[in-house]
Amino acid sequence: MAQTRPLKEEIDGHVVIVEDEIESRKVMTLALSKKGYHVEAFGNGADAIKYIHSQTSIIDLVITDLRMPGVDGLTVLKETKQADQDMAVLLVTGYASVENAVEAMKLGADDYLTKPIDLFEFRARVHKLIKHKSLNREVDLLHKRLDKRFGFEQIIGKSRQMEQLFEMVRAVAATNANVLITGESGTGKELIANAIHQNSPKKDQRFLPINCAAIPSDILESELFGHERGAFTGAITRKIGKFEIATNGTIFLDEIGDMSVDLQVKLLRVLEQKEFMRVGGTETIRIGSRFVFATNCNLERAIEEGKFREDLYYRINVVSLKIPPLRERREDIAELVSHFVSEFATEHKKQVTDVAPDVMQALMSYGWPGNVRELRNLIENVIIFSKEDRITKDLLPTHIISRSDKNRRVAVPFGMTMSELEREAIYQTLDAVGGNKTRAAEVLEVGLRTLQRKLKDYESDGQDEASDKDDDED
Repeated sequence: MAQTRPLKEEIDGHVVIVEDEIESRKVMTLALSKKGYHVEAFGNGADAIKYIHSQTSIIDLVITDLRMPGVDGLTVLKETKQADQDMAVLLVTGYASVENAVEAMKLGADDYLTKPIDLFEFRARVHKLIKHKSLNREVDLLHKRLDKRFGFEQIIGKSRQMEQLFEMVRAVAATNANVLITGESGTGKELIANAIHQNSPKKDQRFLPINCAAIPSDILESELFGHERGAFTGAITRKIGKFEIATNGTIFLDEIGDMSVDLQVKLLRVLEQKEFMRVGGTETIRIGSRFVFATNCNLERAIEEGKFREDLYYRINVVSLKIPPLRERREDIAELVSHFVSEFATEHKKQVTDVAPDVMQALMSYGWPGNVRELRNLIENVIIFSKEDRITKDLLPTHIISRSDKNRRVAVPFGMTMSELEREAIYQTLDAVGGNKTRAAEVLEVGLRTLQRKLKDYESDGQDEASDKDDDED
C-alpha cells in the first residue's frame, strides 16, 4: 500500500509536466499542485518546448513522458538542457528498460520513474530535485558574492603600483606556488590573500586565515596541527587543527614573522613533505593545501638576528608580492574615499554623498601611517557624526589637519652633509607617521633601537626637533 504521509520541508517551485495521456497528466498535476507547486501541463512535446525556451529563468523542473507521439521525451530532454544545462529533468516511462534509462541519463536526465507511478515516490523525487536545484542556486549566488567580496572589486586602486600588483596576483593565483605578501600594517594583505584564493582553482575549497601574532606561541602549535587526547595537561579530547580543517583549500598565515623558531621548524616540514602529525599523535596526515603568508616586518633582518629561519624564508618566498603604503599611491586616495563614503553611508543610513574640497586636500596631504585601514576607520567615524550630506573639515581630527597643513618637503641645500641629510630624513619620516618611532623605523628600514639611538644622539647634540609623542602601537 502506498504511503500517504505528508512531505516535510516542501519547497515551492515552478514545474512543467509533459504527458500525452490525459488522466496521467491530471493526476501528476493535482499531486503537485496540492503541495504548493506551480504547474504548467502540456499534452505534447512541441508546445512544452516553446514554453520552456520562453520561461527558462523561472522553471525549476521539467517532468516528461519518455514515449509520446511526435516530439518524444528524449527531444524534450535535449531541448531543455539546451535552454538551461542546469535545469532539472525527471523522465517518466512505461517502458522500464535499462537501455532507455541509460540513454536518458547520458543525455542529462537527473532522474527517472516507471509507470504506474507511486504518488508518494513521485512527490519525493520532485521534492529532492527541486531542493537540489534551490541549493545549487544558493551556492552560485554565494560564489558570486564571494567573488565580489574577495575578488579585485574590494581592492581599490588604479595607480601604477596597484595595477602591477593586480597583474601579479592574477598570474600567481592560477598556480599552486607559495606566496609571501609584505607591506605595512593596514595595507590590505588579507584582501590580497583572499583575492589569490578566489581567483585560483581552489576557490571552491576553504580559505582559512590564521594570525600567528594573535595566538600565544604555546597554543599556536595545537591550533595549527591539532592534538590527541592526553598530549598535554588539559588535552581532554582530540582537537582537529587548522591545517587538517583546510584540507585542500588555502591557508593564510598572517604575521608569519611572529612565529617561534621551534614552530618554524615544524612548519618547514609541512611545506616540504605536505604532511604533519597532531601533537602527541603518531598518525601522519597529508594535505594538499596552498599556503599564503604575510608579514609587516623585515624577514631578512629577522634572519640576521636569529629570529627567523633562512631555509623557511626561501621556502615561503617562492613568489613575493609587496603592497605599497597609501602614501606612495596618493592618486588612489580619492577613489578609496568615494568607496568608503558610499559603503558607510548605506550601512549607517546617512545621506552623505560628497566630500568638501578642503577635506579632500587634507586627506591627500596626510601621511596615513595606518594606511587604508586608518582611512577606512576615519571615513566611518566622520560619516557617523555627520549631520549634512557633505563631509566638512570640522569633522576631521586635528592631527590630520595639522599634519596635512605642514606638508613639509625635504630640501637639500648645497653643502649639506650625508649625516645632516640622514637626520632630516628621520625627522620628516617621523612627521609623516605622526611621531610613531616604530612605524618610522619600518619605513626607513632600520631597527627601532638604531632609530632611538640616533634620536638620542641628536638630542645630546642639542639638535632634537622630534616630537616627544609616545609610540602608538597597533
